[in-house]
Amino acid sequence: MKKIMIDPGHGGDDNGAVYGFVEEDDTNLSIGNLVYLMLQLQSFMVNMTRDKDEKVELSERVNIANQMKPDAFVSIHCDAFHQETAEGMTVHISPNASATSRKLAENIIESMADKFPDHRNRGVKVSNYYVLRNTIMPAVLIECEFLSNPETNKFLKEPENQFDMADAITKGIYKTLKKEG
Repeated sequence: MKKIMIDPGHGGDDNGAVYGFVEEDDTNLSIGNLVYLMLQLQSFMVNMTRDKDEKVELSERVNIANQMKPDAFVSIHCDAFHQETAEGMTVHISPNASATSRKLAENIIESMADKFPDHRNRGVKVSNYYVLRNTIMPAVLIECEFLSNPETNKFLKEPENQFDMADAITKGIYKTLKKEG
């Protein structure tokens, strides 16, 4: 049985981006909980770095994942930028990403783009994020959309869109890991 670690970014007094009464940590947790349930329905063993609105330090997130030794680590976030017109979905991998990390990122962004063809696909980007460079398993960090953009902020706070985003992420994970056993 494949094991997945879901990491809903931020939490507790670390809200992440906050725009128009929408807090990133709450959105990340909502999407993360949905991915958790959807993966369980696909017979994956799933754990989360947090399952409520609490702060979990980056080092603790990495330690939780490294101790579990999952087949993949998936960190879920929402983006923000000082220009309100910034938009799009991105999946990040570390500079020393494994082939599985790259394939996971490609499959997730492809699934997201298929589900939301009217949204900008910002693709897979190489980034030196702490959780990506310090986990020992294939790892990705997903930026679901921009909270700083009024249109995508409205999109992200709608429960049906969170469900569809989680479904797209789940399909990308499934496509990558089901073939490996």
